[in-house]
Amino acid sequence: MAQTSLLQGKRFYCREWVFHKIQHCLQEKTNNLVAGTSGTLGGSSGPPNTGGGPSSGTGKSGSWGVLLVGGPGSGKTALCTELIWPSAPQGAHRGLHQLCLAFHFCRAEDADTVCLSGFVRGLVAQIRGGGLVPQYEEKIRDPVVQSALQPGECERNPSEAFKRCVLLPLLSCKPPAQALFLLVDSVDEGVKAGDGESRSSSSSPRSIGELLAAHHELLPPWLLLICSGRRQNKNITKLFTDLPLTLGSRTSLKL
Repeated sequence: MAQTSLLQGKRFYCREWVFHKIQHCLQEKTNNLVAGTSGTLGGSSGPPNTGGGPSSGTGKSGSWGVLLVGGPGSGKTALCTELIWPSAPQGAHRGLHQLCLAFHFCRAEDADTVCLSGFVRGLVAQIRGGGLVPQYEEKIRDPVVQSALQPGECERNPSEAFKRCVLLPLLSCKPPAQALFLLVDSVDEGVKAGDGESRSSSSSPRSIGELLAAHHELLPPWLLLICSGRRQNKNITKLFTDLPLTLGSRTSLKL
């Protein structure tokens, strides 16, 4: 089941510039898909760096994302909530919520929200139920895919389940007409001090942040990864230093 936000339904004010940035990123990805250049980030045909800093490298799929950072109480979760459930009239008119493929809100006090297997199963359920990628339903019925979601198996190897049940099926589907986004709020929850330095690329992810950072190169080129985290958590910044697009600074969009 998808983990939701405790702020759903509360009024949201300001930060309009952030939504414009995200809208711009999605439009660029859509334009790149139409032009057939989405797989060449980093070259002359890739999307421009809108943050003033240099763009990072790119994975095989040419996917890229945005890391929103800010201190405690800066409004990260409120902003992510408004992105999914707009409370202001301009939010509904903006229509970004209609482009959300899936979302997840992590909370330190709720162990279920930082559980890797629960995260994977929640994404699968949302993508199947959302209807934004119609072919996904057929892909997920494959017995090999279903085996990775079985009780016990998903818990033992959430990394493999993430690849088999989310990333690879999406890559094999026909791209949607418009770019979509995957939102993960408070992605730094569960990332302990020193994890960004001590974990090797071959190690099994121990948090949702590590899982995303380890596999972001397999995200389809039509999907924008949007994550939020605390500015003080340097480890999550290190984990996401390879995200190909950065806004506001070299590695993040600061709130």
